[in-house]
Amino acid sequence: MIVVDDREAKEAEEHQGVSIPYVLGIPCTIDRLTAGDYAFLGRGNGLVGIERSEIGNLIQKLRSGELESQLLRCQETYSSIILLVEGVYDQIDKLLATYNLGNRGYFRTHVYPSTEYGFIMALLVRLSELGIEVIHTPNFLCSMTTISTIYHQRTKPEEEHTLFKKTRAIRIPTKLTSNPTVPRLMALFPRLSEKVAIRLINKYGSIWSILNTEDSELLEVEGFGKGLLSKLKEGIGKE
Repeated sequence: MIVVDDREAKEAEEHQGVSIPYVLGIPCTIDRLTAGDYAFLGRGNGLVGIERSEIGNLIQKLRSGELESQLLRCQETYSSIILLVEGVYDQIDKLLATYNLGNRGYFRTHVYPSTEYGFIMALLVRLSELGIEVIHTPNFLCSMTTISTIYHQRTKPEEEHTLFKKTRAIRIPTKLTSNPTVPRLMALFPRLSEKVAIRLINKYGSIWSILNTEDSELLEVEGFGKGLLSKLKEGIGKE
């Protein structure tokens, strides 16, 4: 079950004319939250908090310092935090411009004379660096669909996911071979890739054998072309 802050629910009824429990379409309850607008217990019993902020309201909160206070409370309360930025915006002469949806599509409603688009992007990138997930939606109804989707995705057991399943084990990159002759050959010939060096050593056994192999035969090794052959002669001195 997801908990919706009572102030968020009241604002939706007054300004959007909708009931959040109805448009979300998932089990929910209305209550007063100490942080965020939505909260639920995610997979692994971690608390997930969602702060929804329309782009114009986001700028006001940023200027007043309220945004930082809200996110700090979220960090103290939730193990996972999502900032849902609502609205359509771009830049006009580097300044932030916002748009609303009309009968013929989106139309520009405001250009903020003292807020650059790049500044807002820097804010969102910085929040991501601090571990706050940022998701964008164009309007209120899309926000409700997104919140419902987040709830379903974050509460579904991992084994039930079919999209980008975690099936691959984490592997730490290591050298492709432990044969000491390979790095010696690469040291003599820095432009030679490790994979090609491995093929050469596997086929000829030693650096001496490589140096005394006909050029035409060396060129048959995958990845070893005329350019590499020329560099090999220059780097090692094969006549």
